[in-house]
Amino acid sequence: MEQKQRFMIFILGTIMGALLLYFFKTHSQPARDERNRVRESLSLPGMMYDYAVSQKGFYGHFVLYEALSIQPDGNRQRSIVTGGRRHYDADGRELPEEYLWITETYAPQTALAEAGPVLNYDFRYAERIAIQLKPGHVASEVSLPSGEVAEAVTGKPQEAVLTLRAWRKNQKTINWASIPEILQLLQANPAVSSAELVKIHWQAEADLIKANTAK
Repeated sequence: MEQKQRFMIFILGTIMGALLLYFFKTHSQPARDERNRVRESLSLPGMMYDYAVSQKGFYGHFVLYEALSIQPDGNRQRSIVTGGRRHYDADGRELPEEYLWITETYAPQTALAEAGPVLNYDFRYAERIAIQLKPGHVASEVSLPSGEVAEAVTGKPQEAVLTLRAWRKNQKTINWASIPEILQLLQANPAVSSAELVKIHWQAEADLIKANTAK
């Protein structure tokens, strides 16, 4: 084979390789973009979905607060506060950490341990409060002694959100045990119909993870 022919075959092979690489890259990009979109939309650290799906209890040094209670049906509820998923701005800088309030429900005979099984998991934001307003009232009527004022939810005049930024900032050691008292204080406000920590729909997010993992 002449040198010119070998050179032409080499050039042709290079072009075909580049075309194949471009084909695979462009066809895999939508799936990659979708996985990235799903990852950015998640509310919880990845391992928490694994724990919840497998009905394991969450224990360890990441637990910042813990409380136990017995329900009328005999089941025990364990409430904990722990750090949430890390989020970043468009420049890659880490945003302030969001804390989670997790409630695990155990059957009366089940040991409170990682092995579980946990009958039910409830995930909420520990510093974000969803408020339902009574008719004729507005979000600015709802505030706390620590300085926070509720903010209206766009397009939903009867809903507001109050974030405990100043409350947390003003404490050297955060008193998570006072969260139920804060909720009671808000519920006593004449403008408020209900106040509860913002719920995280973890099961729907876990299903989304499962659906995109298969792609």
